[in-house]
Amino acid sequence: MITTVTLNPMLDKTVYVDRIQRGDVQRASKIEMAVGGKGVNVSRQLTKLGIENVATGFIGGEVGTLIERLLNEEHIAQDFIRVAGMTREGVTYREGDGTVTAVFEPPHRVTHQEAAQLVERVNALIPRSSWIVCSGSSPSPEADDVFAAIVKQATEQSVKTVVDSYGLVCRNAVPSKPTILKLNKDEYEQTFGKKLLEQRDYHNAFDELLGQGIFCCIVTDGSRAVYAATNTQRWKITPPSINAVNPTGSGDSMIAGMLYGYAHDWDQEDVLRFGVAAGACNAQRWEVANSSLENILAMQSHVSIDTLT
Repeated sequence: MITTVTLNPMLDKTVYVDRIQRGDVQRASKIEMAVGGKGVNVSRQLTKLGIENVATGFIGGEVGTLIERLLNEEHIAQDFIRVAGMTREGVTYREGDGTVTAVFEPPHRVTHQEAAQLVERVNALIPRSSWIVCSGSSPSPEADDVFAAIVKQATEQSVKTVVDSYGLVCRNAVPSKPTILKLNKDEYEQTFGKKLLEQRDYHNAFDELLGQGIFCCIVTDGSRAVYAATNTQRWKITPPSINAVNPTGSGDSMIAGMLYGYAHDWDQEDVLRFGVAAGACNAQRWEVANSSLENILAMQSHVSIDTLT
């Protein structure tokens, strides 16, 4: 089983309108609702690929209740901590010409006690988990150390971990030695204050992070090449050119794809290739983290991977 942890989930509404006219009443043609959040996206794609998983994190209020119902409808197993604050909502307005405008509510605050409860909940799941995936941002400072504590507990119990976050949350987690650390290029530069301008900058970044005990580091850059490294090898993975519809969740789909590969004992190159293919497949669809195994396998043959020296 794989456990995913989302500190800052969201009820994501998509409102379809012909055209937004500021200062006027808008009539929507339809509305769709889905549960957002990076860890939830990983769980959704894992479920689509037939990999057993459970999603946990913080949810609260009536929005939290709706999130539980929506996840049940998707057959995504869940074990969330209930908090006093109301889970945030986000509204995306999709116009007829394809223009997209998104408005996200600010996150709620969690208490130190609620943060400790989540750490305890995940600790109870660790013995049944092959991987713990810690994804996304923190809703408030009280939760900034949650990923670090979870990774530390998992590492002590020889359970592998993924951290896909940025800023203080990411920096706090690095000393706990996650198995995989994944960021996009902008997040890396923001988190560590160093620019990635050329290939040697990636090498320097990998040297520093791998030297702290991380097994695999990955830096994505939208539709451009993905750089990845372990202590023994480094790669540049180039995704195929696609018609991107919605890139949201592509990094989460990549993680899910990699975990699918690990679950089937693939070698590292095949794991990376399949992960990048899963991210590319996701970007071709409006629905987030919902690509089929057949589509990812077909995309995989168009992903190129080169070993760096």
